[in-house]
Amino acid sequence: MSSSELFTVFPVFLLVDVSASMSGGPIEAINKAMPDLQHEMRANPMVGEIARVGLITFSDEARVALPLCDLAEVQLPELVVEGGTNFAAAFRGARQAIEAGMTSLPKGTPVYRPVIFFMSDGEHQAREDWVDALKQLTDRSWKFAPEVVSFGFADAQRESMQKIATRFAFVCKDSDPVTQVREIMNALIGSIRTTSTSLADPAKSQGLYLDTPTEHFTPLPALTV
Repeated sequence: MSSSELFTVFPVFLLVDVSASMSGGPIEAINKAMPDLQHEMRANPMVGEIARVGLITFSDEARVALPLCDLAEVQLPELVVEGGTNFAAAFRGARQAIEAGMTSLPKGTPVYRPVIFFMSDGEHQAREDWVDALKQLTDRSWKFAPEVVSFGFADAQRESMQKIATRFAFVCKDSDPVTQVREIMNALIGSIRTTSTSLADPAKSQGLYLDTPTEHFTPLPALTV
């Protein structure tokens, strides 16, 4: 992309729990959904022009599975489960990935505020507190401070999802973890599609649009940490 591109870039970062509890069906559901997201980028030129996607996984540590990129043009990684759950590592890794991704764009590229879609099936297990790392990630004095949308499922605690989100937090209604992951990924794809299409026409833009049907998700009010 050159700085003379017609559209402003919409940076999206998926921050995905790959701790041991995600083994089996849940991690398989994510791996199956990523090609669907890639297909959306390839099949819908408007979305492909605007959205840039990064993928960060976390367990005991955070890893950049995909740096911010044009998802239509890359080979997708196969995610595998790891160990425990460390939210602090996730937030530190996300900040580093955002900084690297945003500064890698060609100089002069117009961008919207980044959005993180955070998803976890459990609770923070490490000894260190995660609140400070979250505050550093969402500190509005940082020029790349993202909007954080949280999705909790399985054993995730509602209060944690509410604290992690900047405005929008959700928990899944379905009882089956595999179905929950599938619905979250469908929501992400729909949200990226609709938001990107809206942003293409500033006159009609409604900002971040979340495709979270009430039959699958319970919205929660965000809590200040």
